[in-house]
Amino acid sequence: MPALQNEFDALILLSSNDVPGVEESLRAVLEPFTLKILEVQKIALRGRLIVGFLITCDRAHVQAIEADLVDFGASTGFDVAIDYSERV
Repeated sequence: MPALQNEFDALILLSSNDVPGVEESLRAVLEPFTLKILEVQKIALRGRLIVGFLITCDRAHVQAIEADLVDFGASTGFDVAIDYSERV
């Protein structure tokens, strides 16, 4: 994979009722974009699920990624939070 230009880190957090296949569905949302998945963590407690993806993406893709994640959250019932930080 080529090096990303103007890299941003993005922490993507999803939360909702615990349902199977969330990680695979989120990977499908991110697949069209040039990015690297750095880490994935899942927490399931009392029927609730929190999934965190840490990615590195090109600054030019940030708005499109965010729009697709918001659509994903709206269509699945997941709360979506995204926190960006400039790569050092």
